[in-house]
Amino acid sequence: MSSNINGQIVPHPCPHLAEFRRTSSKPFRALHHCLRIKPPGGRAAIRRDPNEVPCCAACGLSSPSRLYACITCATVSCHAITVDGDSISHAAAHAASMPNGHQIAVDVDRAELFCCACCDQVYDRDFDAAVVIAQTTACTLGGGSAEIPPLQPENLRKRRRVNYLPWAPDLREQALIGSCSSPIDGTTDDSYHFPRGLRGLNNLGNTCFMNSVLQALLHTPPLRNYFLSDRHNRYFCQNKSNDEGDSGNAGKRSGGINGNKNGRICLACDMDAMFSAIFSGDRAPYSPAKFLYSWWQHAANLASYEQQDAHEFFISMLDGIHEKVEKDRCKPHSEGVDICSKPQTIRANSQPQPAGLMVLAATSVSSSSGDCCIAHRVFSGILRSDVMCMACGFTSTTYDPCIDISLDLEPNQGASTKKAAASSNHMCKGEADCSSQNCGTSTLMGCLERFTRAERLGSDQKFFCQQCKVRQETLKQMSIRKLPLVSCFHIKRFEHSSTRKMSRKLDRYLQFPFSLDMSPYLSSSILRSRFGNRIFPFDGDEPDATNEVSSEFELFAVVTHSGKLDAGHYVTYLRLNNQWYKCDDAWVTRVDENIVRAAQGYMMFYVQKMLYYKASDKQVAS
Repeated sequence: MSSNINGQIVPHPCPHLAEFRRTSSKPFRALHHCLRIKPPGGRAAIRRDPNEVPCCAACGLSSPSRLYACITCATVSCHAITVDGDSISHAAAHAASMPNGHQIAVDVDRAELFCCACCDQVYDRDFDAAVVIAQTTACTLGGGSAEIPPLQPENLRKRRRVNYLPWAPDLREQALIGSCSSPIDGTTDDSYHFPRGLRGLNNLGNTCFMNSVLQALLHTPPLRNYFLSDRHNRYFCQNKSNDEGDSGNAGKRSGGINGNKNGRICLACDMDAMFSAIFSGDRAPYSPAKFLYSWWQHAANLASYEQQDAHEFFISMLDGIHEKVEKDRCKPHSEGVDICSKPQTIRANSQPQPAGLMVLAATSVSSSSGDCCIAHRVFSGILRSDVMCMACGFTSTTYDPCIDISLDLEPNQGASTKKAAASSNHMCKGEADCSSQNCGTSTLMGCLERFTRAERLGSDQKFFCQQCKVRQETLKQMSIRKLPLVSCFHIKRFEHSSTRKMSRKLDRYLQFPFSLDMSPYLSSSILRSRFGNRIFPFDGDEPDATNEVSSEFELFAVVTHSGKLDAGHYVTYLRLNNQWYKCDDAWVTRVDENIVRAAQGYMMFYVQKMLYYKASDKQVAS
């Protein structure tokens, strides 16, 4: 049994553990010198001697059952062994035959507490904190054992959640709305039965790559809400840009000349104009010529009517918005990852003090709540990379911000594209319970699993170990430290070979779910699989990252590519009001979900199912 307190699952206390702690002044002191950390990986175990092979004192078995050592008398007993079809627990028998105080034992292979009377795993915050700190210390300093340092004062981060409240304008706001805007009545157009805002985009000459990405961004819920609520007003932005310019450039800007790249060009202003036009109610296809010209000014190397890569345009466009929007509002951060700046690296485990490692959990993503451009607030997440020495277990950790995740396709399993797509439509329907092993085709979950799987680097990629002072073979593992509001997954379908001097497109089918649970790929989940079941929050635990609701995502846009590498076409599928629509440049049609499942996904956009409203620091202070 457990309860949820402040977004954190806390098990109900065991009465035998509570009695044991009440009668013992230092209940776990005897375990301090028996804790062993086995590299690589940092798995904790209980051994009086490093070479000891524990076995049950009653039956002499050492496997396959779990072994538990009594904390009071150190007797090792097995639990739940099967004899003639009956389940026998020597650990429970030992606790029943002894006086009070012998009910609590510890798993000798996992260093996890167990109540022999309740026959269930129990948790103690102080014990889990000590084990995690010892594991972190062992990974930092190397070696097979670690003495438990004094516990630091408990300092759990608490975030104030604010419930959603519907907004209603006051009299002043009603007057302002009536004079400066036109309200949108309803969400659908009776003549077309299409949701408002669903409008085709004219192809301006091999610009399907731009149209496909713009359709996805125009219907990205947080981005759409930002611009439609007038958070970036293009008129105010232009006036501010003119006021801040010097007199020499002011004349050029007021004349509409776009020659000054850093002055007049603002992709966010063009996005604001596009949102106003798309959601105006007009059904005629829209021509994003102004936006295309502004993007050419930002990315001069891509300014041509040749076909471009949709993913490259997506990155370049967000970079252009980031350069202009609220650039001066980025807060300086002395610690942590600044997602408003270019990707940078933070190196953990470079200091031997365990206390510094515990502080890292509270400071590594402190800037995620700071003011920044809308592009990073919507799409930016943080990746964690662990590089572990295979010799001593020393682990070096780096954090890097990212606005999307590029995934390699799983190895070809022998199924053709059409066969895989057909079997997927009729059998597993592309949902999350179908794995690549079950349906014989590549899946998005399989790609994410490969992305977060531990990878042993080759001998030609040895890293310098700060503990061994030489280059050693290492184990590298990626994980997601912080999830963004909108997750964009880019599938690497274009393969370039430097040896063969050729490029080709991978046409293999990829199965993607409509609902995606990202919790298995979070750093907290991966660290817990490495450190065991603990209730003490170590590096990787974060309310936003471990909350089951915020890790659930819904698919709302799919960008597909058909054709060859040098001659292809991009199309976007959008889900609006639980109905799928195909946006093929100027043509918008309603399609069945099976058409979307069979599409050759190139970029997938997922939004969090539940968006939380958080109180700002100013509100808390007031």
